[in-house]
Amino acid sequence: MEYKVRANIVMGRELTIEAEDLVEALEKARAMMAEPIPQKELTPLRIFYDNIREDGKEVTVG
Repeated sequence: MEYKVRANIVMGRELTIEAEDLVEALEKARAMMAEPIPQKELTPLRIFYDNIREDGKEVTVG
């Protein structure tokens, strides 16, 4: 049997931020992450797989 799967990879980046409170830190983090990020600075955190074809037939997952 042949399966075709899609790997969905969640990537992360550790940030060090100085702020007065968590809300300010999250706002600064959001601004930092809006800029282009080189892939080498990201670390895979989770991988999710979707089965999209089984023996040539489309498969609905979830």
